[in-house]
Amino acid sequence: MSAAVYGSSLETGAAGKPDETTPDPSILVDTIGFIPHTAPRSRLFRRPNWLSPELWAFVVGGMDFCLVPAAAAPAFTVYSGIIGQTVAEPGRHILTSLFAASVFVGLLAQFGGYELKVLPRLHWQLRHVLMTWSLTVAVLLVVAFFSKTSDIYSRGWMLSWIIAVPVLLLVGRGILHAVVAAGPGGGRLARNVAIFGAGDEGQRLIAKLRAAQDKTVTIQGIFDDRKARVPSAVSGFALCGTMDDLLEFARLAPVDEIVIALPLEAECRIRSLCEKMKALAIDVRLSLEPLTETFGVRRVGYVAEVPLLDVVNRPLKNWSGLAKILEDKLLGIFLLIMLSPLMALIAILIKLDSRGPIFFEQKRFGFNNEVIPVLKFRTMCADRSDPSGAQRTIRDDPRVTRLGRILRRTSLDELPQLINVVRGDMSLVGPRPHAIAMKTGDRLYCEAVDQYAHRHRVKPGLTGWAQVNGLRGEVDTLEKAHARVAHDLYYIEHWSPSLDLKILLKTIRALVFCDQAY
Repeated sequence: MSAAVYGSSLETGAAGKPDETTPDPSILVDTIGFIPHTAPRSRLFRRPNWLSPELWAFVVGGMDFCLVPAAAAPAFTVYSGIIGQTVAEPGRHILTSLFAASVFVGLLAQFGGYELKVLPRLHWQLRHVLMTWSLTVAVLLVVAFFSKTSDIYSRGWMLSWIIAVPVLLLVGRGILHAVVAAGPGGGRLARNVAIFGAGDEGQRLIAKLRAAQDKTVTIQGIFDDRKARVPSAVSGFALCGTMDDLLEFARLAPVDEIVIALPLEAECRIRSLCEKMKALAIDVRLSLEPLTETFGVRRVGYVAEVPLLDVVNRPLKNWSGLAKILEDKLLGIFLLIMLSPLMALIAILIKLDSRGPIFFEQKRFGFNNEVIPVLKFRTMCADRSDPSGAQRTIRDDPRVTRLGRILRRTSLDELPQLINVVRGDMSLVGPRPHAIAMKTGDRLYCEAVDQYAHRHRVKPGLTGWAQVNGLRGEVDTLEKAHARVAHDLYYIEHWSPSLDLKILLKTIRALVFCDQAY
């Protein structure tokens, strides 16, 4: 963890003797090597109370929103001067730039681009700014295509603007990095934290903070009253003193937050500590590390006025849910239109290859364990297909037609599921829908695998995280079944638009090189 921590030091008292109990913020300990070195008191940065780290995120988002239309105006002016005439409808161009600014800021927020832990990371910001702007341009092109307004805009202006925006955004990120990331740790973005508690709870908390390597968290000191029962140092951090020392230290040093890391059963002691800390103009928080280890607590919520600990959150809600719906609808309609000639050709070939219907409908598990009808191109002989899905498809399965082998190998038989996506039964990306009678070994899939039902907390997808990681084809062992469910749950817990984009791009490669589907 690259951060700076204040260690206990010596301060000369009235009698000329050092007082070993009062920490001096002019002595710093570098946590990389834990080597004490002196630093002038004037170099310590004390952030104004109003300049919170959270405010930086709002400021950066506002800056991004302003830079996008700010690049449109000079591009409009320069292009008009080059061609020697005024480009028609400047108001439409301005509205377009404002729409693009909203899309860009919204997408980058979904990617976590305004979170404190990534704001100081210049390389992360540069990479995701370029990726988000590329997606924004793609959204603009799709909207212009469907609204038939692409001819209204000057192509010269559009090209100039598309190039100018990322240049301004990248310059802005460079300036931001120079301003806020200077100094040790996260610089002006760092939240200075003092920890009270050096026992097992404090040790686990510090170990997790170090493992996270979050430069926006700077541990300033560790304190505990139980000197006889706790170690003199925790993970290389020296114990700085007692509660009284912490109160004095918090008034001298730039501390933003105090975290109490004590056993939760020590209720009386924690209440006493909180009463003492109310005298400080500092945030005081209670570490829930013991509970998070047991129950996976995510945050504190409220029902009416009652505070509650959130241990399970519904995925893809609020803005995330809206972004997922827009992604499915816009991309689903676009892909369905673009691939309709190919789908028509496949339909004709199916009719020529064997007797029977073009489509095959199968009941599968959908969102919230509901049963949905999933469409596919028919790849088996009509009189030998298995609508229940109880019989697994094996390599060289005699039920599969000649054309069906090609369609299954390339996964082109799944294309009709774009209709499921557009009508809202499925998503483009998500856990693959399984037939309700699908088995692994001699047991039903849903009964053989723990947490199987958890994968139905989101809509099933046309492609998924498991599929692009080599888990396609026959599920003939319990190990493969567990691996697929584990990948599905990982996707649900870590969903983001960038992860969906990554999966869609990897799907193309998986379809070309995978030989596990048959």
